Amino acid sequence: MVLVDLMLELCSEEQLVVAHFNHRTRHEESDGDSFFVRQFAHSRGLVFETEERKGAKLSEAALRLERYQFLERIKEKHHCNYVVLAHHLQDQIETFLMRILRGTGLDGLAVMAPKNGYWIRPLLIFSKETLEQEAQKKQIQYRVDSSNTDSKYFRNEIRLNLIPQLEKLSEKYGGKEKWLQRLAPLFEEIRGAKKELNRKTSKKLFTVSVQTPFWVRISREKMDLFSSAEKKRALRQILAALEIETFSASELIRLETGLKTFSRNFSAKGLEVSESCGYLYFKNRLASSNAPNLVFRQTGTEVRCDLLGLALMVKGSFGDCEWRQIRPGDRFRGKKVKEYFLEKRIPRPERELIPVLAVKGSKELKWVYPDRHPQIEVKNIGFPFAVGVS
Repeated sequence: MVLVDLMLELCSEEQLVVAHFNHRTRHEESDGDSFFVRQFAHSRGLVFETEERKGAKLSEAALRLERYQFLERIKEKHHCNYVVLAHHLQDQIETFLMRILRGTGLDGLAVMAPKNGYWIRPLLIFSKETLEQEAQKKQIQYRVDSSNTDSKYFRNEIRLNLIPQLEKLSEKYGGKEKWLQRLAPLFEEIRGAKKELNRKTSKKLFTVSVQTPFWVRISREKMDLFSSAEKKRALRQILAALEIETFSASELIRLETGLKTFSRNFSAKGLEVSESCGYLYFKNRLASSNAPNLVFRQTGTEVRCDLLGLALMVKGSFGDCEWRQIRPGDRFRGKKVKEYFLEKRIPRPERELIPVLAVKGSKELKWVYPDRHPQIEVKNIGFPFAVGVS
């Protein structure tokens, strides 16, 4: 409610949308919260949006996911530039301590940023007590979530048991307020260190990996040169590139361990990893599994495939042939085309994208990329295949 009051000082009513997600975990009290916010929004002429929890899971992570998905939908519906959230300094401290106890790297310790894309948290430097004083001074009405005192939630255990002990210990070093004041710049410093390390890892990853709409590829040899900490940051960046939900610290450790021990294929939480010809391939397992369709256009002596950025120059006539991608049972030079791929060390995930020239209505291939042919010249190919024309 303090955040809404602040936003009304900065923006006009027509620029704001008040969004309230009803978790339905406290029955009548939850409904009362929703009614309270609705009445306030209507009294100020503000657009109000609300939804109720639909999932059966009541874990903190599940509730947070539903809430954030709701906020994303409202942002898109009203074409909002930003989503402004009311997290304060105590929320930040709680998250920091939770992650230390659960086990996390620097990424986890960086906790919440004041601005992350269109997500904005302007109250992160203010303590809960400061916000309560502001509400009292300006006579801002608010409601208190009774579940905040329920210690069955891990966050509440931190809030009710650990933080009071730390506040008590802080009396030896200037008191609670000074302790809180020192934490805000500490979090900022950690975020700065995280940003710099991620920048360095990103630069290193960019030089040794290849990203396509279908997968991210990196050689096993290059991946093994990353330190354990770099590997975790690199894996997070690969997950982000594939639009896969970020893994927790423990899930990243399992993934890193899996990469060391798996023989051919490995999957975890929407991610599929395979190894072929010395390369690791990271794919979004939930994305379409259908092979991409290659469309070829021939104009005179030139053949093009836009998906591959391919331009071929053809000499002579191949009237009885067609340009396509490989199919099961295809043969080249009297052998299964698979043998040619093994000979050329063409990785499995790339084979379905290989352009070929085939006899119409036949499994017989006249030409297979990247083989040399006296009548076919590869003028350009934009797709980053692991193997080029030899």
